[in-house]
Amino acid sequence: MPSNMTALGFPVVTEQDFRHYVYQASEFGQKIETSCGSYTIWTPGEGIELWVQTNLHKRIIGMNPHFRGEASTRVRLVSRVTKRRQSILDGSFLGWVVPDPAGDNGYPLVFDLPDYDLYNELTLPCTKSVQIAAFAHRLEGYENEQAYKLTNEHEQSKGPETFYPSGLYTVHHRVQDPPRAQAALSGYVQATRLYTNPITNQKFYWVLVRALGGQFDIVADPQVVQGKITPGGIVKGTFWLSGRILADK
Repeated sequence: MPSNMTALGFPVVTEQDFRHYVYQASEFGQKIETSCGSYTIWTPGEGIELWVQTNLHKRIIGMNPHFRGEASTRVRLVSRVTKRRQSILDGSFLGWVVPDPAGDNGYPLVFDLPDYDLYNELTLPCTKSVQIAAFAHRLEGYENEQAYKLTNEHEQSKGPETFYPSGLYTVHHRVQDPPRAQAALSGYVQATRLYTNPITNQKFYWVLVRALGGQFDIVADPQVVQGKITPGGIVKGTFWLSGRILADK
């Protein structure tokens, strides 16, 4: 079954499969101490990151995947998202994408952070460059704009670049509490590659996409991909968003 782990080429089907990679990442990763415990980040290659969480009692309490790609998006971080029934080391930000220096025509999004506890002292609001990895639940590829329009006639008024923060709203268009790091987007393919996970030898797609002034590093299990993904083409899909704040230059 496709998941956020299979989007990076880890064939996780059962809880036991997941635990296997938790222990592997714990053994080979690099530990980072935080106020509420520690993270252990394992980077086996090809942009793959696994972040193991350990609490102050030295007990492993979770793990999140991330993909370190080439995307960079200016985001006005507005508030923290408090989540229920999740690890103390989990967390998210609610922000607005800033597509131009004037800050006009922005749009909201929520993204989870694999290293959230490192930003306890961050003063909000503030504007940061964020590298956002979009883990595909579904991904459709189109060779060109004409092919996209033929299939998406009802969305022609919006154009090929769209972003909808689906995790912010319920099916009845009410604000969701708490909001989730989920989105639907479409945009132009700037680059793409079929990677091989160096640990499992499983394939996964990487797609660098431009959408409404933002950039996103899409990763996808080949099982969720339909159509053809090609540079200059268009992709469309639904995603979980994981972000890492980039160092100011």
